[in-house]
Amino acid sequence: MRNEVVFRGKNIGVSQVVDMVKFRMVWWFKHFGYGSKESIDILLLDLTKWCVDPRKMKNQAAEAWIPPRGNVLKFKVDGSSLGNPGSAGIGGILRDRWGKVLCMFSFNVGIQDSITAEVMAIHKAVDLCCSAQLCYGREIVFESDSKVAVLWINGKGIGNFSLVHFIYDIRRNLNLLDGEVKFKSRASNQFVDSLTKSGSNGGDDFVE
Repeated sequence: MRNEVVFRGKNIGVSQVVDMVKFRMVWWFKHFGYGSKESIDILLLDLTKWCVDPRKMKNQAAEAWIPPRGNVLKFKVDGSSLGNPGSAGIGGILRDRWGKVLCMFSFNVGIQDSITAEVMAIHKAVDLCCSAQLCYGREIVFESDSKVAVLWINGKGIGNFSLVHFIYDIRRNLNLLDGEVKFKSRASNQFVDSLTKSGSNGGDDFVE
């Protein structure tokens, strides 16, 4: 996005500026290890309220991040599309019971609809966990705010034949990881939402 603004003269709105600020805050919190007890999700929602017309936020209610039990890890994921179909982004963040960030990612996945983007986000998170040694021997809960995507993955059928490769991969790898996919409302997804929007808006892809 920065290159488009500097070299192509692209205009950006207030909401995109807020998303970029959130994106930088993700890195800051991860680097200094903050957020072990406080809810970073609540903080980011407050930041949005400070910067965006509060009338547009009246229907948004933040839910505190609930830590997983014991040795369980929690991977929040999200996928979104600008236009549905349109430029799509995926993002996710993996944390332990103390709120410590263990992994996060943000990618642009081309032109997709929102459900496809959500399935791709879950697929990327599961794939990353399969390649990370710290995930083995620990139960992992993957949280998505798409009821449809969660239903397709947990169901016996395919749901969408164009996504058969992703869905079969997810199911197979969940068995290897001792993982499960659960639905969680969008109100609790404020933190990862900034990563997803960065991907949708053409931000730099990354895995950390």
